Amino acid sequence: MAEKARLRPGLRILEVGCGWGAFAVMAAREYGCHVTAITLSDAQFQHVEDLVVREGLQDLIEVRLVDYRQLEGTFDRIVSIEMLEAVGHRYLGTYFSALDRLLAPDGLAVVQVITIPDQRERSYRRRPDFIQRAIFPGGHLPSLTSMARAMTARSHLFVEDVENLGPHYAETLRHWRERFLGRLDDVRRLGFDDTFVRLWEFYLAYCEGAFLARYLNDLQLVLTRATNGTLG
Repeated sequence: MAEKARLRPGLRILEVGCGWGAFAVMAAREYGCHVTAITLSDAQFQHVEDLVVREGLQDLIEVRLVDYRQLEGTFDRIVSIEMLEAVGHRYLGTYFSALDRLLAPDGLAVVQVITIPDQRERSYRRRPDFIQRAIFPGGHLPSLTSMARAMTARSHLFVEDVENLGPHYAETLRHWRERFLGRLDDVRRLGFDDTFVRLWEFYLAYCEGAFLARYLNDLQLVLTRATNGTLG
């Protein structure tokens, strides 16, 4: 993500949906960027604030508890890692419009998002799947076409580059599942019962198979505008 965003010292970075802070810390510490990391999670906000202090990066990272739609300012780069799945189909245009509004004229946005193949999107939206019902209520996986249409209709952005990380994600899921099953005593000590264990094992295996079969994809999109003079 950092390489695709062409990070370098002094750039102003917006991370939309900062999770637990790993990317923000890396961008500040390793690249010398000024990062505004935003989240809607109270727990993540406090965790990342504490992490920034522990890492001594207060001068480079600002953590904000704010909705991206209410954010003001201009940023050289925007990074968003698997936050778009929480936006919902009807708000895809709002999302890309906000990125367009916040991105500097010669800026780059890099978005990582789990997607569903175009041919399956209509039936997927009509009938929620196992993950929507049991794991991520309200979650929505867009297709590449639906994102491109929303981007075209509501912004000046277009796709400069795209890469599918799905097969790599399948390997990650295999490791997660093996480590989870190897530490079931720890899981149960945290208060999770056998029903949860079966659910989580099925979820991890389901996703591993889905990415291997290209039933799901994990795309990294590099977005820009025409006349961006920084592109080689």
